[in-house]
Amino acid sequence: MDNDLKHRSHDPIFSWWAQSICICMLAGVATACFAQTPVTGSTAIPEPSASARELFAKHKDRLVQVRVLLKSAGQQSGLGSGFVVQQMGASQAWVLTNYHVVSALAMEPAKYRLDLRGTDGQSVEAELMAVDVNHDLALLRTDVLPQPKIWKTLDLAAAAPAQGSKVYALGNPLELGFLISEGIYNGLVEYRIYDEMLFSGSLNSGMSGGPAIDSAGRVVGVNVATRRDGQQLSFLVPVQFARALLAHGASLKTSPNEWRSEVGRQLLIHQALVTQKLLAPTEPGTGFSTQKLDDSTVPTLGDKLTKCWAGSKTSDNSRFERESLDCDLKASRFVSSGPLGGLAMGSVGVSHVLLRNTGLSGPQFIALGDGRRHSYDFSTVDREVSMQQCQSSYPKATANTFRVNLCVRAYRKFSDLYEFSVSAQQLNLPSQRQVSKLNATGVSFENGQQLTKAFLERLQ
Repeated sequence: MDNDLKHRSHDPIFSWWAQSICICMLAGVATACFAQTPVTGSTAIPEPSASARELFAKHKDRLVQVRVLLKSAGQQSGLGSGFVVQQMGASQAWVLTNYHVVSALAMEPAKYRLDLRGTDGQSVEAELMAVDVNHDLALLRTDVLPQPKIWKTLDLAAAAPAQGSKVYALGNPLELGFLISEGIYNGLVEYRIYDEMLFSGSLNSGMSGGPAIDSAGRVVGVNVATRRDGQQLSFLVPVQFARALLAHGASLKTSPNEWRSEVGRQLLIHQALVTQKLLAPTEPGTGFSTQKLDDSTVPTLGDKLTKCWAGSKTSDNSRFERESLDCDLKASRFVSSGPLGGLAMGSVGVSHVLLRNTGLSGPQFIALGDGRRHSYDFSTVDREVSMQQCQSSYPKATANTFRVNLCVRAYRKFSDLYEFSVSAQQLNLPSQRQVSKLNATGVSFENGQQLTKAFLERLQ
C-alpha cells in the first residue's frame, strides 16, 4: 500500500479493505478498526427525510447496542450495534452483529461477557453462538428472561436491492443514541475477494453491526466499515451472508467454549481460496502476472482483485533515481485487536524498488541498494507470532542474479498458519539495484511455499 494503515485510532497495523475502517468503539472512545490515518472526527449524518424518520420510528425497537464487558471490572471494553432477527422460545432471540464487535470475547471468552441494550434502555446478557470471520458477522443469542417476551424482529430481504435504491443504515454511533442514516446503494465494490456493498451514506463509530434496510424495512446489508478519506463512502455486508450465518447458528444446540479454533478453521479456508485464485485462477486477472519495470520483468498480482501503485523519485542532488511498484491483494481478514496493535490475516502483497546510480560511488550505491533496508521487519517476538526463521540463497534468474532472503514465523494462537516474507535483491549490475518483495500473512506452510515459488519463478 502507498500509506501505512492504522488499527483502531491508536494502534499501528496492516493494510486491509483499501484504507477502510471498521466502525466500532473501544473503551468508550470512538475508534477505527482499520484506518488510513487516525480518526480525528466523525462524518456528519444529514438530517433524515420524512420517510427515514417514519422507518426509524417503526423499526427502532428491533435495534440493540452490543456491549462487550470486561468481567473483572464490569465495564464496557467494546461497543457496536446489532439487530434482532428471530424469536427463540418464549423469551429468547437471535441477534446479528459484526464479528469485529465481539472479537475480544471470541479470542478470550473467560475475560469478557456480552450485554445487549435496547432502545427502551433495558439490558439482557447474551451468548456468542456463531461467527463468520471472512464476512465479519456474528450471531448472538440472548439469555433466557424470567418473563416471556415478544421480540420484534427485522426480516432479511430475499435479494440485494437495485443499484441506485435508497438504503437506510441504523445503529448507535459514539454511544450518543440510536439513529438512522439515509443513503444510496451503489452496487458491489470492485477488487474484492468477497462481495461487499458500496453504501453512499454516513456511518460512524458504534454503528458496526447495525442493519441497513430498504424502504420496506427489510434488511439488505449489515453496517461494517467506512472510508475517512472520502465523502460518504461506506460498506455493508450483503444480506445473503447474514442469512447463511443465521441458518447455521440456529441449527446449533450449544455454543463452543473456545472460539479460537473455529476462527482458525475459517482463516484456513480463506487462505486456501486466496492461494487458489493466485496459483490456479479460473478467470482472467486473478492470478500472478508479470510486467515491465524499466528493463526488468517483475511479478505482480492480477488486476481483477488488485490495485497496483507506481512511483518515481529522483534524489535532490540527482545522484540516484528510485522507481517503485506496489501491489496489494485486498484480502486481509480482521482477527482481533491488541494493546500493541491488531491482528489480521490472509493478505498477499508484492512490491518492487528499482534504484539507478547516477552519481554515487560504488560502496555508496551498494549500501543504498541493500535489500535489508526494504525487507519486512519480522525480527520481534510478540504474543501473536514466534521468532522468525530465515534462510538465504543466491539463485540466478534468466538475466540476473539475486540474493533471496526467506523468513517465516508461526502464529502462536492459530496452528497451521504462518507469515512468509521474501526479499530478493539483484546483485549483478553495478549501476542498478532491484529489490523485490512478497509478503503473505495467515497462510498454511504449504501454500506459503507455493506462493514463494511462484513469485521467485517470475523474477528475471
